[in-house]
Amino acid sequence: MRVRGLTDTKEGRLVVIALVGGTLMIGVALGNVLMDGAADATADEVRDLLRRELSTVSDEAIAGYPASADAIEAAAVEAVRGEPVRVLGTTGRDGDVVVVVQAGWGWQVRCIEAELRGDATVLTYVRSQHC
Repeated sequence: MRVRGLTDTKEGRLVVIALVGGTLMIGVALGNVLMDGAADATADEVRDLLRRELSTVSDEAIAGYPASADAIEAAAVEAVRGEPVRVLGTTGRDGDVVVVVQAGWGWQVRCIEAELRGDATVLTYVRSQHC
């Protein structure tokens, strides 16, 4: 009498496929949770750095934007030096200057905006998408 293995029948192959596929899905979901937490932690750290370091940008530099864009971007690059982020640039919005920074890995990307309002006031916002 011949003993049949698990993969000798359609049902057996389906069980193997389901087990392997389920294990892979659980692994991907766990990796996604870990990457999400790392992206959030990086975004929080960068927000703090930008708030602290960009508060030193003078009101004259903010008022002189866009002529002072290079100096403001240089201050932002210096503020996040050593962090896994990219300073994408600056833009003007309602008399304020906004520095745009992108952080993250794979599909877990965070867009961090630091709004320089003058009087050492920097507001930061994080969006869970590409800038």
